[in-house]
Amino acid sequence: MKHSRVCIAVGLLTLTAATARLAAQPAPSPAPGAADAGALPAQSTSGAVIQFDNKEFDFGKAECASVINHVFNVTNTGTEMLIISNVAPGCGCTKTLNWTRQIAPGQAGVIPAQYNSISYPGPVKKNIEVYSNAKNSPHETLYIEGTLWKPIEVNPVTAVMNALVDATNSPSTTVHITVKSDQPVEISNPVSSGKMWTAELKTNIPGKDYALVITAAPPFPIGNSSGSIHLKTTLPSTPDLAVNAIMTVQPEIQVTPNPLRLAGILNNAWSTNRIYIHGNGAAPLALSDPQCTDTNIHVQISTIGAAGMFMVQVALPPNYQIPPGQQVEVSVKSNNPRNPLIKVPLAQLPRPVLPARPTPLRTNTIPAASATAGHS
Repeated sequence: MKHSRVCIAVGLLTLTAATARLAAQPAPSPAPGAADAGALPAQSTSGAVIQFDNKEFDFGKAECASVINHVFNVTNTGTEMLIISNVAPGCGCTKTLNWTRQIAPGQAGVIPAQYNSISYPGPVKKNIEVYSNAKNSPHETLYIEGTLWKPIEVNPVTAVMNALVDATNSPSTTVHITVKSDQPVEISNPVSSGKMWTAELKTNIPGKDYALVITAAPPFPIGNSSGSIHLKTTLPSTPDLAVNAIMTVQPEIQVTPNPLRLAGILNNAWSTNRIYIHGNGAAPLALSDPQCTDTNIHVQISTIGAAGMFMVQVALPPNYQIPPGQQVEVSVKSNNPRNPLIKVPLAQLPRPVLPARPTPLRTNTIPAASATAGHS
């Protein structure tokens, strides 16, 4: 029994020594071409590789109409020449200056950018597209972003007024001027650019809030008339503040279309064209007695929509064509003293030119009877 225990102890000592010798031996080298199934292959860095220190530039807060400059730094971390073929800003207010066209491996270049801020306050984000031969990303997008603000805000930006052509009153509108600067700003001395406009400046809060009342005096020409009111301020960056104004005056009577253009394609049945007449004067418009210089055309008036709106139906006989050298017009009478008779001429559109039919080709054939003549 004692002998057996000694044998077991000697065996354990021998096994422990063998295990220690195996652990001390270096690990065998892998066979050529063998790879660890759980390991990821290393990415190849051959070719041009583009890398930016930052693709987005936040300028924070800037005053409207200021110019913002920034330089984007770019590095070629690849093994071949990086060629930047094109740098394209996303809009006209952003431009890029002379950027580095070619960057050697391990070297750096620059893309200078300039943003001319617009006059409207609020957040902005402008993009710049970069195209290159980079293997990792041949198309990159850079951004310039931030918030624009105005030290003096005008609301609305443009004073818009509407009037009738025969109006005798003087319409007016109010524009609010708010100082956003930390320091108070005094605004004074409104001066109009034209005789139509007058302006009165009212102070709500000294140095902070103002009201500009703009008034237009008749007579008003038909169409759009524009002008501006100039004011003086104590703000160094904006010593002169301009407020734009527009007056829109519609004609007393609007006729659409004028002239009435007739289609050039002939129609085998009666066809109807429409003329719309709208009165814009102070007095409601009334129309009567529709006529046409060509008695073959039938004319009829009907009211549509609100008061003062009419539709004139012009019915043409089949295949109607305006006689050569003859002027044809539709007319209606109105209660407007300055436009007692409304005339709408008719114009004939040219007929479409149809493509010529191809001429069939003639082939020389010998009749069957001739082909057998002379044979027995």
